[in-house]
Amino acid sequence: MHDSGIDLNRLLLSARRPVISAVSVRAVLWDADGVLQYTPASSWDLAVRVVAQFPDAMTGALIDEARIRANAHRLGLGDRVDDIVAVWSMFDLVSPSLEVVSLVRAAGTACYLATNQDAYRAACMREKAPYGEILDGAYYSCDIGVAKPSAAFFEYIVTDLGLAPDQLLFLDDQLKNVVGARSAGLNAEQWAHDDGVTRLRTILDAHGIRLGGGGDVLAGDLQRGREDER
Repeated sequence: MHDSGIDLNRLLLSARRPVISAVSVRAVLWDADGVLQYTPASSWDLAVRVVAQFPDAMTGALIDEARIRANAHRLGLGDRVDDIVAVWSMFDLVSPSLEVVSLVRAAGTACYLATNQDAYRAACMREKAPYGEILDGAYYSCDIGVAKPSAAFFEYIVTDLGLAPDQLLFLDDQLKNVVGARSAGLNAEQWAHDDGVTRLRTILDAHGIRLGGGGDVLAGDLQRGREDER
């Protein structure tokens, strides 16, 4: 096995430890799946197998329900095809995360979606999720033509917003995407919705984003959400 020389344990530790921003953060970029929205793992894992048959889908290649169904059958997943197709329009919004988004915006910091999605799922999200109302904008990889963790994904956003890279904070549940964002000069932290609101507020505070009240309420909502999932 080739030794890349990269210490993944060190990278993981670094990604989990908030890095204090030296420059005022003007906007927060939020990942979707695992951060602001949730899909049951059993269905998600099957959908990932199917979407892997569309290697360029995340950067804009054509994908639709008919093609998804055909590839599911080709993979021998015909008995689960309806569950698989449903993943494209199935996403439970994580209320505590969205409440924090609201507090961040109320504190004067803009918030944008920054997510890898194929065009079919992006269309479902635009239609069914209220991101257009609760965020200042959205960046989908299928529209940009490049996906995370490529630095080009983040460089596009930096240019489009007209901000310096270190004026942005990116939050994602995947370590590789955090590393990609940092390689483009952004502040970036690894956080998933089940890490809890307390840690999220700690991350935001480390980057100079001071939130108002709501922490106790959010923590209670998160705990109730976990109990509901059980």
